[in-house]
Amino acid sequence: MRPKWFWAVASGVSCALLFATGCGSSAAHIRVLNAIPIQSSIDMLIDSKTIASSIPYGAASGYSTVSSGSRHLQIQPSGSTPFVDQTITLSSGSSNTILTTASGATTLTDDNSAPASGDVKIRVINASSNLGSSDVYIATANTGLSASPSFSGVGVSTATGYDAVAAGSYQVYFTEPGTTNIILSTSALSFSSGQIRTVVVLNGQTGGITTSVLADVN
Repeated sequence: MRPKWFWAVASGVSCALLFATGCGSSAAHIRVLNAIPIQSSIDMLIDSKTIASSIPYGAASGYSTVSSGSRHLQIQPSGSTPFVDQTITLSSGSSNTILTTASGATTLTDDNSAPASGDVKIRVINASSNLGSSDVYIATANTGLSASPSFSGVGVSTATGYDAVAAGSYQVYFTEPGTTNIILSTSALSFSSGQIRTVVVLNGQTGGITTSVLADVN
């Protein structure tokens, strides 16, 4: 069964006026990914200031620019009480995705540097406890699995590295670790030169497993 798709287009990185650091080397970029099936909409606050609001399930906010270093992170249902309240550390010049699941928040470091000419960069975030650890294959569409996985043993609440491939149409397969037994596969996805994409596997809102694609760059 093909998964339901949620297309989450992240806006370009811009400087948030709430912060005095501007876009210099002392700044970091941050966005939030809502991977909680029971939370239809969440907000993210940094140092008690709302920088992302009403982010729906399966989607990510655009990047905001904040001061690097130790920051106070809060995640809450839109307009409600925070269920995540913790301190995170952001490196100067970094881009970060706050993966928010039923288990809490995990800070993932993004690489939004441009791919080589004619290529795209694709990574996977495993946000599904229903899936568990899996091997990931990124394969040319409608050709089946490649000889070996693109990434092995991708655990829950972790991200793979980036696979740089030629622009074109691809499918992402999730298999039982160490086997070619397919648990889930996406439909064909078309990528253009210069794009950076994150494929997210999530717990479905009514059970099972689903996927989302984040348009990180372009």
